[in-house]
Amino acid sequence: MKTEFLAVYDYETGGAWVYLLAHSVAQVHQRFPELRVVNDRPSWLSDEEDQRLRERMTIDIDDTDNPFLTALLQQRT
Repeated sequence: MKTEFLAVYDYETGGAWVYLLAHSVAQVHQRFPELRVVNDRPSWLSDEEDQRLRERMTIDIDDTDNPFLTALLQQRT
């Protein structure tokens, strides 16, 4: 069963936040080492913003058609 993990892609001048559905933190690190999984929701992320993030950016790690994950993979080359 997959679990929801809050992760961030830090691009130096900001970050892109996402909820990933994965089997483990290790799976996230293995597939997407560009992402950092965070244990606690940042204090600046309000309940409303967190809800919007969950609605718009909850992604299954196996979703090979997801634009966010595709962009991460394309960046590697």
